[in-house]
Amino acid sequence: MYKTLAPDCIGHPVSLDQSAPLAEKYGYQGIWFNAERDFQMPLEETKSLLEKYNLKAAGFGLPVEYRKDQKLYEKDMEKLEDYVKYAKACNADRCITWIIPSSETLTYEDNFKLHVERLRPAAQMLEKYGILFGMEFLGPPKLRKNVKYEFIHTLDEMFELCKAIGTSNMGILMDVWHWDMAGQVFEDFRKFQDEKQVVCVHIMDAPAGIPIEEQEDLVRALPGSTGILRIEEFFKGLKEMQYTGPVLAEPFEKKLESMTLEEAVKTVSEAIDSVWPGK
Repeated sequence: MYKTLAPDCIGHPVSLDQSAPLAEKYGYQGIWFNAERDFQMPLEETKSLLEKYNLKAAGFGLPVEYRKDQKLYEKDMEKLEDYVKYAKACNADRCITWIIPSSETLTYEDNFKLHVERLRPAAQMLEKYGILFGMEFLGPPKLRKNVKYEFIHTLDEMFELCKAIGTSNMGILMDVWHWDMAGQVFEDFRKFQDEKQVVCVHIMDAPAGIPIEEQEDLVRALPGSTGILRIEEFFKGLKEMQYTGPVLAEPFEKKLESMTLEEAVKTVSEAIDSVWPGK
């Protein structure tokens, strides 16, 4: 596995020419793309920056809004292949999305059917170009409090969705926050048949002094800063399965936004190093 910088996840949605030099300076081996922004840069310029700063093109988020109306979904799907071709040309071989764990209008069964119908074509497009597709379950109980219909929020349920979509490139975005909040345990890593079923890894910590039932999904902390999340156990599972993909921080720390880009990149790098296995 390798340390990856995702500028958008640390409060600095900047272009590759700004982030790449700092990523190399502070010990990142990969860079995570925002497809709708970063794939507007001329392809050769992107490839040149990656080569110059010795960075892997780690992956990108699915640029398709599949949760809302059909027309918006279809419009986004029309543009997907261009994004995927760009990613492939950069050697970015991983794409991710997250699954909202509730609905006010759809039962579990209807919501499951909708996700299969809309995500299968995207998965097939990614499969065509040899790109893995990882989906993230959201674990905090508060996200399902007072909702009409619950939806996928555990690893086993996500495996069922992967199976139903049915393409060979399906996998999981493993996030230590959601893994911990969903009550997953070390033994759950043994449910993966291959390390490539883990498409991407997110790490962070949780605020101290708040019960799991009251943790807010977007209020988090830098990796290792509080010791609340079971990150050592999480990394042990990744190491046992010999995971080789990107690991990026998603702390949603407000203080990072007030820092300069360089300060934020450096702070996050040090936080990742503080919990990295073997350190």
